[in-house]
Amino acid sequence: MLALLAGLAITACGGGANASADPGSTGPGASSGALSGAKIVNDKFSSVVPQGWENTLGNPAEVQKLSADGKLLYLVEQGPPGQSPQPNVNDVRANINVVLLTQPVPDDQVSTYLTSVSRNGASHLSATQAFAIRADSGLYITYDRDIQGTPGESRDMIINHGGATFHIVLNTSHFAFAQQLPALQALLTAWKWSS
Repeated sequence: MLALLAGLAITACGGGANASADPGSTGPGASSGALSGAKIVNDKFSSVVPQGWENTLGNPAEVQKLSADGKLLYLVEQGPPGQSPQPNVNDVRANINVVLLTQPVPDDQVSTYLTSVSRNGASHLSATQAFAIRADSGLYITYDRDIQGTPGESRDMIINHGGATFHIVLNTSHFAFAQQLPALQALLTAWKWSS
């Protein structure tokens, strides 16, 4: 599955709101239904809450948990999609979060920063891949990890803009990753920098 996903390039360039799921694809990577959610606006960027996901920025426990490395700007969550939750299969509540890192990561250190997740138990790291939001480019990796006994999968992205580093992450079960990846694409497609 990682080989399939490693080829997935997320692009949200230019003035339009198209994301391409495949570098050679001309079709949008996120359906218009995935883009129809409410907006989240902060002083750095705005984007949407993907359809079927919940804005949980108002949950202090979740915000605190994800704010260790900087300021949490975006947090949405979704329960397991499809079939009824099964322990250690698809019992993970997925989240997509964006953190403005306290310490910017220089462009030449982004790949090292991303692959450092292996020190925290991540495995099967993909090669770093490029992506873009408007005129800014960044890097991402996909990896597996254990989430309290459930096989998990994450897409971990870093992009620099205006001297600041934004850390974008999708965390979910391995079972649900492919089904929930379009929500990450929707976030990136609708992303508009504030400055």
